[in-house]
Amino acid sequence: MFEMIWIKLGILLTGFLYAGLLPYTIRKGIRHVDIDLEKFTLSFLSNKELYGKRYRRAYKRLLFAMALINYGFFWLLSVFYDLGEFTGYMRYMDYSFASLALLAFVPHNIHPLSFRHFGQSLLRVIHNLLAVLVFLTIPTLIIAFQAAILADQPILGISGMVIVGMVILLTLASIIARGLNGLAEIVFINGIGLWGIFVTIMTFIH
Repeated sequence: MFEMIWIKLGILLTGFLYAGLLPYTIRKGIRHVDIDLEKFTLSFLSNKELYGKRYRRAYKRLLFAMALINYGFFWLLSVFYDLGEFTGYMRYMDYSFASLALLAFVPHNIHPLSFRHFGQSLLRVIHNLLAVLVFLTIPTLIIAFQAAILADQPILGISGMVIVGMVILLTLASIIARGLNGLAEIVFINGIGLWGIFVTIMTFIH
């Protein structure tokens, strides 16, 4: 009984951090920099040549913190809903943590892809691949969670699946309309945050 209370409190804390930390920090950060989100992605904020070491450090710390919070939130959900037997869910929990954590330590750069700048070119390619992995693994992890609880928690399972489905569709629509840019990333981040708040509240009142 007391263990479940502590788990619920942990979900409440990590859930609201998961939903609010990244959107709040991004809103606060872009107020102080000149960045066109219709042309550039949020990864540009980690570019030392454009925004200096301060923003690169902040970007690294924020993404690594999000990787830890993401893992903690979904791990607590797995304990609360007893999802240890769902190997796909547990595997994608590891994947999402790894992709976010690695992305934190591979900053963006604008060096042209060439063998003359092989090191920087390689880092740029790795950064882009990791960013794509983040976009893929987090929705997949959420869908795996929703599918895992569907039989025992049909209301939460179906409603959560609808929310994440809408987030994916809105993000894709934004990418199709304007390309992959900071605005599309904000749609994705805010949508995932909304899903996180919904699941946190539904779990807490369970």
